[in-house]
Amino acid sequence: MVSVHQCFDPLKVCAVGRSFPPEFYSTIGNSKVRSAMERLAIETEEDYQKLIDKLEEFDVTVLRTDVSDNVEDYMDYDGVVNAPPPMCPRDFSAQIGDTFYMPGKNYGENFDVENLYWSMLNANPSWEKGHVQEKREAVLAKYFEDLLHPGRPLSEQASLDLFRQTDEMKSMPLKFLQGIDREELEKVIIAAETNTIGSNVKFPSNKRFYAWTSIKNWLEEHNVPIVYDQYISSAGCWRLGKDLFFNYVNIINKLNEESFLRKWRRLFPNHRVHGVDVPGHGDGVMHPVKEGLIISTYPAENYKDLYPDWEVVTVENGWKQVRPFLQMKDKNRGKWWIKGEEDNQDLIDYIDTWLGHWVTYAEESVFDVNVLPLDEQNCIVNGYNDKIFDAFERHGITPHIVNFRHRFFWDGGLHCITSDIHREGEQKDLWT
Repeated sequence: MVSVHQCFDPLKVCAVGRSFPPEFYSTIGNSKVRSAMERLAIETEEDYQKLIDKLEEFDVTVLRTDVSDNVEDYMDYDGVVNAPPPMCPRDFSAQIGDTFYMPGKNYGENFDVENLYWSMLNANPSWEKGHVQEKREAVLAKYFEDLLHPGRPLSEQASLDLFRQTDEMKSMPLKFLQGIDREELEKVIIAAETNTIGSNVKFPSNKRFYAWTSIKNWLEEHNVPIVYDQYISSAGCWRLGKDLFFNYVNIINKLNEESFLRKWRRLFPNHRVHGVDVPGHGDGVMHPVKEGLIISTYPAENYKDLYPDWEVVTVENGWKQVRPFLQMKDKNRGKWWIKGEEDNQDLIDYIDTWLGHWVTYAEESVFDVNVLPLDEQNCIVNGYNDKIFDAFERHGITPHIVNFRHRFFWDGGLHCITSDIHREGEQKDLWT
C-alpha cells in the first residue's frame, strides 16, 4: 500500500518539480535578460537531474510535475505570464497515511485566495461581474464547506445543509464572517459546484496548464485515494506516526486557527493533531531527520514540550555568508539572487516588473534545514554545515550533497522541490 506515516521512513516514490525550459524565454527581446533567464533554466534542470540521479541511486521511483510548451497556458486574461513553473510540488501536496492531498485541475485559475478573504473583511464587498465573480464565489463557498465538512463533495444537498448552518457559522470566532451578509452568503453557496478548492470548477476559460497530470495518473494507476485540497501541504505538516503537526502557513490560517484545527482533526481522526505557530513554510524552519533528532532555526527550549527527549540542533541563518545577495538587497528588495547577475539592472527591472509574483523573500528561509531524508541513515542536503554534519555523525546518518544552485531565486530547497508519495513503514506511536 502506498503511504507515508513517518517523514523519515525509507523513501520509495517521490515527486520532483520542474522548471520551464530555456525556450520559454526565447521571446524576451532584451538579450541581457533573455540569456540570464535561459541560463537559469538550464542550470535549474541540471540540478534537478543530479537530485533525480541520487534518488534513483536509492531505488526511488521519481515522478515529475509537467510543463506545457505553450506559453499561453501560463498567461492570465490580460496576456501576462502570471503562473510560475511547478517548481515545488510539496507546497500544495501531502501524502498522509494512505491518502494523497493535492490541487485540482483548475487550481491555477483560482484568484488569489488570501486577497479574496481580505476582501470579505469589508462589510459590503463589491462583487465583480462575469467569470471573476463565479470563481470567487465558488472558491469561497468551498472554503466554508471545507471548514465544516472536510473532504465531502459539495452536492446540492450539502449546499443546503451548509446554508442552514449560516447562523452557527456566524457565531464561530471567524473575523471575516462577521461582515458577510446572509443573502450574499446564500449566493456564494449556491454558486459553488466543487468538491474541493480548485477541483472541477466550471470556468469559462481553461487556459491554465495542469502540472499534476503525470503524478495524478500514477496515483490512479496504483489506486491511491486522492483528495483535492490545496490547504493540506507537507511543506507545513510534520508526519510523525500517530502525531500530525500542522503550522498555520498564511494569513488565512492565522485568521482562523481554531477552525483549521477543527478541520484537520476531523480529516484525521486516527491521529493526534497539533497546530503549531511557525512563520512561513515550516520545512524552512525545522525538520525531524530521524526519530530523536530535529534540525531547526529555533533553539531547543522551543521543542521541549512537543518533542521531549529529542535532540535539537540549532542552525543559524547562513545568509551572512552569501555576500553578493546582501550587496544587491537594495536593488531587488531582498527577494532573490541569481549568482553572477548582481549588476544586471535590466534583469532586476524585468523580474521586478513581470516576474515579481514568481519570487518571494528567500531571506526568510534557511535552506540548510530544508533537507530530504532518504531513510534514518541517509539524508540529502544542499551543502556542508558543521553543526548538522556533526549531529549526523552522532546519529549514524550519512549526508548526500546535492547543490540546488538557484534556491535563492526559486525560494525552494531540496525538501520544497520534492514531495514524498510513498515511504516504507507502518504507523508508529512515537510518544505515549
